[in-house]
Amino acid sequence: MVRQLTRMALAEQYTCLEAADAESAYNLLDHEHPDLIVLDWVLPGLSGPNFFKRLQRDRQLGQIPVIIVSARGEEMVRKTASELGVSGYLPKPFNVRALRELVAKIVNQPDESAQSNAA
Repeated sequence: MVRQLTRMALAEQYTCLEAADAESAYNLLDHEHPDLIVLDWVLPGLSGPNFFKRLQRDRQLGQIPVIIVSARGEEMVRKTASELGVSGYLPKPFNVRALRELVAKIVNQPDESAQSNAA
């Protein structure tokens, strides 16, 4: 449901790719390089934080900004997400407008190392 809401909220302005679980996400990232990842804290197959840590170990994938969404204890998740170094955090259920604004802010940030691909 969150994937569908996220896609509906962003599809007018961005190309959205979806993965139902960690393994599908890794397979997708083998041949796609998105400008941003919206990651659920609770991900089938691997937790969102562990997925993020795995992304960070990869030189190329570690450069992709990540927004974490979560329905779990907001303050604890926000703190952990910040400590991990994610680009953004939204509590679930999230406001569609807040999601759009956060995505636009992150995607439109100047990239110091290279120009960003189209989303």
